[in-house]
Amino acid sequence: MARWQRRPEDRPRQILGAALDVFADKGFARATMDEIAESAGITKGTIYLYFRSKKDLLLAVIRAELEDFMALLPSLSAAVPSDIEPHARMLGRAFLGALMAPAATKTIQVMLSELRHVPELKRLYQEEALPRANAQVAGFLTAQMERGALRAVDPTIATRCLFGMFFIFVLTQELFGASRVTPMAPETVVDTVFDIFFHGILTKGPMP
Repeated sequence: MARWQRRPEDRPRQILGAALDVFADKGFARATMDEIAESAGITKGTIYLYFRSKKDLLLAVIRAELEDFMALLPSLSAAVPSDIEPHARMLGRAFLGALMAPAATKTIQVMLSELRHVPELKRLYQEEALPRANAQVAGFLTAQMERGALRAVDPTIATRCLFGMFFIFVLTQELFGASRVTPMAPETVVDTVFDIFFHGILTKGPMP
């Protein structure tokens, strides 16, 4: 649809998408509301109907993308099959696919570049995103430990280790351009991550 044909309820997402593009291209300090409005195909005044300032717009951009990630995390109330590894791999493929999408990599780029300059971003991560992600995934792991599907380890540390393995591939492959040097199929990355996470890489039994 042409920009001017968008429905009014689509307007906030339209603005957020345009703002993400401009912030990723110009940086927060250099980006202007005029450029964002032009990218969105609207007037600058329309932006202020939804967002009070450029900083509020930046925080809304990051928060919206984080919400999309949260929707992919395992639900504590969802039924889990007795063999959780295939279930985890399926969730992992969806999560890595979302992380490697253009909007997600731009969001990570913006967060990393602006953390020092916009303290509210760090607070957003520390007070909103991290506690929710930790609670949701660690809660899922705890439930599996209690039913005997996983051996008991610190669930919060295990959660952070799992996230870390995924994020390092996004950082190196997408943001640092390592995919041009060592291309890797996302499904192979997910399978290897979960092989290590669930089984480790030590051989079983004594070495020959």
